[in-house]
Amino acid sequence: MSATTSPATELLYCYNRGCQKKFDPTDNSSEACLHHPGLPKFHDAYKIWSCCQKKSTDFSTFLSLSGCTRSQHNPVKPVEPEKPQQSRDDEDEQSTPVPIVQQQTIPKPLSNEAPERPPTDEPLIELTPKISTSLQQALSKLDLADKSVTTTNGAGAQENTDEVAIGTHCKHAACQEIYKDKNSDTETTCRYHPGVAIFHEGMKYWSCCQKKTCDFQAFTLQVGCTIGKHLWKVEQNLDDPQALKTSCRYDFHQQGNFIVLTLYAKTPIPDKTHIKINQIKLSVETLFEGGKKKFQNEWELYARINPKESTVELLGTKIEIMLKKGELCSWPRLDVLPPTQKNK
Repeated sequence: MSATTSPATELLYCYNRGCQKKFDPTDNSSEACLHHPGLPKFHDAYKIWSCCQKKSTDFSTFLSLSGCTRSQHNPVKPVEPEKPQQSRDDEDEQSTPVPIVQQQTIPKPLSNEAPERPPTDEPLIELTPKISTSLQQALSKLDLADKSVTTTNGAGAQENTDEVAIGTHCKHAACQEIYKDKNSDTETTCRYHPGVAIFHEGMKYWSCCQKKTCDFQAFTLQVGCTIGKHLWKVEQNLDDPQALKTSCRYDFHQQGNFIVLTLYAKTPIPDKTHIKINQIKLSVETLFEGGKKKFQNEWELYARINPKESTVELLGTKIEIMLKKGELCSWPRLDVLPPTQKNK
């Protein structure tokens, strides 16, 4: 025989924020309700509880965030704020008809045409770089190190670096092969990314194939998009335009009315670094890592810029180019797509 139960008690709805439960008023302890005593705030696409700073960009997820404080359930529905009562003078003013004088305005003709892009062959102006203290110190140390090596080894003393050491990893990005013997070039395939790694607004991708991911490990495991010959030794070919474009990683972000392009060129040589721009084009040429590497590239920019208000700074570990936007728009990418990619 089951125990006799008491008559069912009508359940009441709890109006505490974040609780969203019905409760038995006869069983309402001081620990029964888990709720948010604060108010919801909305800022930069986030929904935030002011009491505990729990937040979410999804409204449904925000509403389901568990409370941060315990108390009794609250069956009292919050009172809606009353509308302010109008004074007698306000009512008299509203009851008195006021003549409305309509002014005729001539609407401006609407234009759906985008601003005409300037020609890319406009004359380029060279930006005068600001040289940071960190770069000056790095170049001084580099100069001292070079003098020390010259004194120790003597003039013309060079090691034979033609041979590849066994166990050397292929220097091509994403290729996982290791040098075993002279047959490694023919017995293994070099599948690599010829482009540069780009990190932009949380996304990681290679400039050559545009496969984007937000996970860094997934990015490093992306299989190469090109098959070629292994690169066992890093000896930059200064006559190869593709090698010059991919010798330095870069990315960009938007900062107010500026596009900030960062070139990760360590210890750039100031008198061998030339940044030239016009309204729609950017040209970069630099020797970096103490003159051991060279980077050279040109971009037809996504939108117009203001060359006179653009700047460049050379730092110890990078080059930072600030391009002032000529149009108030968001840039989804740094450059315009070539016609072959636009039609895909």
